[in-house]
Amino acid sequence: MPRYRYRALAGACALIGGTAVFTPYAIAGYAAGDIFGGGAAVPAAYARQTFDCYANPTQLIIYGTPPTFQNIAPFNYTGTPSQNCATQHIVTNETTYYVSASAGIGILAAFSHDPTFFGFIDLNNDYFPSVQFGMSTTSLVSTDVSVYNNGGTETQGKTGITIGQFNQVSCTSGSKNPYPNPLQCYGPLVQFPFGITPIAFAYNSVYEKVLNSNGTETDYHFNIKYPRSDGSGGLRLSPGTYCKVFNGQITNWNDPALKADNGGQPLWDPNDPNQGAGWGVTLQIVGRADSSGATSIFSRHLANVCASLNGNQYTTGASTLPSSLLGPTYNVGNPNYPPVVGETPGLFTLVSGNSGVAQYTAFTAVPGGSNPSNCNLGTACIQLGRITYSGTDYVLPYVLETQENTYNLNSATLQNSHAQWEAPSAQTALVAYSTIQPPQSNKNGTYCPSCLNFGYRSDPTAWVQGTSPTAVIANPTAKYAYPIVGTANWVTYTCYKVVKQQKSLVGVMHYINSKAINFDPNLGILASAGLSPLSKQWRTAIGSTFVNNASGLGLNIEPVGAPGACSGAGIIGG
Repeated sequence: MPRYRYRALAGACALIGGTAVFTPYAIAGYAAGDIFGGGAAVPAAYARQTFDCYANPTQLIIYGTPPTFQNIAPFNYTGTPSQNCATQHIVTNETTYYVSASAGIGILAAFSHDPTFFGFIDLNNDYFPSVQFGMSTTSLVSTDVSVYNNGGTETQGKTGITIGQFNQVSCTSGSKNPYPNPLQCYGPLVQFPFGITPIAFAYNSVYEKVLNSNGTETDYHFNIKYPRSDGSGGLRLSPGTYCKVFNGQITNWNDPALKADNGGQPLWDPNDPNQGAGWGVTLQIVGRADSSGATSIFSRHLANVCASLNGNQYTTGASTLPSSLLGPTYNVGNPNYPPVVGETPGLFTLVSGNSGVAQYTAFTAVPGGSNPSNCNLGTACIQLGRITYSGTDYVLPYVLETQENTYNLNSATLQNSHAQWEAPSAQTALVAYSTIQPPQSNKNGTYCPSCLNFGYRSDPTAWVQGTSPTAVIANPTAKYAYPIVGTANWVTYTCYKVVKQQKSLVGVMHYINSKAINFDPNLGILASAGLSPLSKQWRTAIGSTFVNNASGLGLNIEPVGAPGACSGAGIIGG
């Protein structure tokens, strides 16, 4: 059995046996050092594993009405120094809670300091008591920072909030229209990356299921000419092809462009009795219904590489899909077959959350019974050919580590700007980010006041790549880079009113930034989820700027009253 498979199964058993099911406590029952946050779904499983290694473990809360709860397998790091997180934790008197929702929700919760944005966190209609951080894969740009600092309307997807101007609303007023100014109340905005996130094109390898007369089932699989040895996929897609797929211009798996990308080999199963000129399976695109960092990274890339396509609908790294491509919405409480009413090839079927998108893309239906045939055969038969964009921790092989689902979704191999075919992985994501440096840093990540090619450290937007299709990361230039890459980012405040919460946040940040279990490129938590750790240069720059004050800039996270930004009159802290 492969090492990662054994580790995941063993971890899952340990979690079930050693950790109580999440039972929301009364607010008075939280520990003083507990911290509360949420947001992006792409890094959620990884984040939950890391938080459980650092402090007391708990379940991942999945945003919804009602919310659901997921056991994420404890991570067992076999590098040096080893740590089996089923039994070993750095601290044992605090917990970091996380709601897997969307990047947009994480941003709005942080800006507003309003925990109701995360929704109910149990089945008793309770909310978190406060907000200490958000996580986002959508980059905050200059207009977002201006709203945080000066007030205005912050919009994520279809949801907008009004932020008051400085001194317009008291920090303790409880006002929600407008919300108090976060710069005035909680200190300067902090945004920096903690991992590099490839976005995979996910699909199910099975396209048809037939119920035989003897009651057995026969499955037909896409015929992949260049399969990966670990069974995780390998369907090849060039930019010219996937631009047409996700612009709704290719709507069947028999399209000649798909055959051409895959070495001229048709995608029908060699055992399929219906192979040949008449073979076809509807290709249905699936996307996020919510304001999503995955959508922002996906859209930014397509806005770059699809610009010359006649009919291209992508123009920027928006966190929501183009309105012209929107179809009906799938309710995750329903079976994933038959399709939702009004589903149309060429338009996205919309689903909230990474987990919901994976659920709808998967082929979990069985022929017969209540599932009608759609194969024109004299027996029960189902065809299904959905494709989506997703975080790597929801697809093979990484889902075996995170245990996010059992759908066995494959991922495509994409052609990059050098015409190289690359799979989504920690290694290819790191290559994609290799040309990007932290602001005001020398080659070692040490503070360099005159090194301004990537901006100033005091500028939150300089720590991430923007949403514009002209951003360096929109179409990576390194030869062996995976082409669709972004970052997972912390979104926090500089100042905190509860010292134990400030220490908890800085402690987990230091753990992520400095311990091998997190940045080991082969055995670490990030790499095992298909995300890439940051380079040493980046880790040095982040640590010396935000975790401590080695850079001497006073940008590090501090308790209220500490010298510098957190000593200002009126700051109450996050």
